[in-house]
Amino acid sequence: MSTQETPLSERALALLRAKGPLATLADKLNLFGRFVGAWDAEVIFYGEDGKENFRQPGEWSFSWALDGRVIQDVLLYPNAEANLSMAPGERRIGTTLRHYDAKADRWKVIWLGATTGFLAVLTGRPVGGEIHIEGPDADGNLLRWMFTAIAEDSFLWRGFLSKDGGSTWRLTQEMPCRRRKA
Repeated sequence: MSTQETPLSERALALLRAKGPLATLADKLNLFGRFVGAWDAEVIFYGEDGKENFRQPGEWSFSWALDGRVIQDVLLYPNAEANLSMAPGERRIGTTLRHYDAKADRWKVIWLGATTGFLAVLTGRPVGGEIHIEGPDADGNLLRWMFTAIAEDSFLWRGFLSKDGGSTWRLTQEMPCRRRKA
């Protein structure tokens, strides 16, 4: 099919995708680029009392986008297998764009929870063997999202919230993830 015959929605998706990182920034882009691929996740939320109040299997897929300058992910839960029995619009789904800003030597991270409408614009950086992503939510509370225990085939993502300017933090969510086998 030629470019002229490709439906516009498919063309937009084809233009979004990239085969790999932009070569001149490949080392820096690997901070998140190492997650490219599909992951099985256990999505867990915690209430204000610290007790687990939600658990469901999910999937988290990362890919190169926008000429290899961006890592984009799609997170959905329940996972695709459970989604088969769901009506359109019932699953939870969102996407993140992660862009490395070479001038500032930091990451700009934008999360959009398509189901909830939650939008966060945060800043990411490596901290030892972890990745910390931080910034305010729409209400001015502080968010700290962390990739921890990072290995070739697993990692633990944790989300924290501070309502007092960073003096105390409450665990709100975590996702142990395992890379899917090819």
